[in-house]
Amino acid sequence: MYEVFDFLISLASILFFAKIFGEIALNLGQNAVIGELLAGIFIGPSVLGIVRETPVLSNVSELGAIILLFEVGLSTDIKEFLKASGWAMVVALVGVIVPYFLGYFVFLRFGLTNMQAVFAGAVLTATSVGITIRVFMDLKCLKTEEAKIVLGATVIDDVIGLTMLAVILKLITSETVSFGTVAYISGTAVLFLVLSVVVGVLIVPTIFKFISKMKQSYIVSIMGIVFCFIVSALSTKIELAPIIGAFVAGLVLSTIKQSEEIKKDIKPIYAVFVPMFFVLMGTEVDISTFNPFIAANREILVLTSVLFVVAFVGKIVAGFAVLKKGINKLLIGVSMVPRGEVGLIFAEMGLKNNIFETRDYSALIAVIMLTTFIAPIILKYLISKQKDNSA
Repeated sequence: MYEVFDFLISLASILFFAKIFGEIALNLGQNAVIGELLAGIFIGPSVLGIVRETPVLSNVSELGAIILLFEVGLSTDIKEFLKASGWAMVVALVGVIVPYFLGYFVFLRFGLTNMQAVFAGAVLTATSVGITIRVFMDLKCLKTEEAKIVLGATVIDDVIGLTMLAVILKLITSETVSFGTVAYISGTAVLFLVLSVVVGVLIVPTIFKFISKMKQSYIVSIMGIVFCFIVSALSTKIELAPIIGAFVAGLVLSTIKQSEEIKKDIKPIYAVFVPMFFVLMGTEVDISTFNPFIAANREILVLTSVLFVVAFVGKIVAGFAVLKKGINKLLIGVSMVPRGEVGLIFAEMGLKNNIFETRDYSALIAVIMLTTFIAPIILKYLISKQKDNSA
């Protein structure tokens, strides 16, 4: 009974404080996602301690991320998305290579081992699609060319990052890593994405044409969510994040006649679960790490500061790799800065596999959270400025 009580109180607290802090953020001219992240810190272990991570809440958070990316896929024009894929590939590659090597050399400079530096570099390659796309959606800029490039780049970035993570984990466990291993992991991911979209576009419209003739209320939208969950589950079977499967499912369903109906019907679900995802991300922050009066923290703060610069600059450079005229390169670069949930997953795996000590892990977590908090503020300013200039 107490477990049920704690779970329900946690859910109530998450939603209540998400809306309160979201409203405050909006009144201060910021995006609601900033308020939701701050709400997580406030009710998390480092302040009030009302909400603590549990396996059930982790699943709730994952569900929020899946719903978010499903909505993004539904709102994406697949033809325009594919048109932007060339520059998206360039942004993704530069956004992986530059932060990786910068992070690697910084960690070596601070006296860490080669394996720790390899893993730290991998952590800095990650990009959080959830944070950036939420800002684009809230500001109604999801259909801009910059948003399409960023969305494509984050999906490719995720595939590269997860491939890199799988290879590094094999190195840790002393398994043989060959060119064939890397090619197999990468090829499987790409094949899944391509086949899912192609087969989905060919088959799904016919299936949903039949479903739309059924008489039950919301049957089309419910089956759309079922499709999303199935594709998300399948993506985990090949070691891809479920959010990638959710995006692919949304992308496929964006081609059917009933896509607007599905988008309309999932709005209440989105309004409940997506803020939960961002609040629970905020609960991961330990603000005591930033206390400069604790002697042990000073070295962490120096390492954190250097890594933050590296993390920020590494992704900004990626934006300027787009040579197409009329594109806001700085906007693309800043959009790639948040590490968010993907970076947290990478860092946590490093800690669980005894690669990082608590000190190094804390520095990486601090960098991940700083990029997650600061980037949306800059992003909102850049998008608003671009709107004013085009008006």
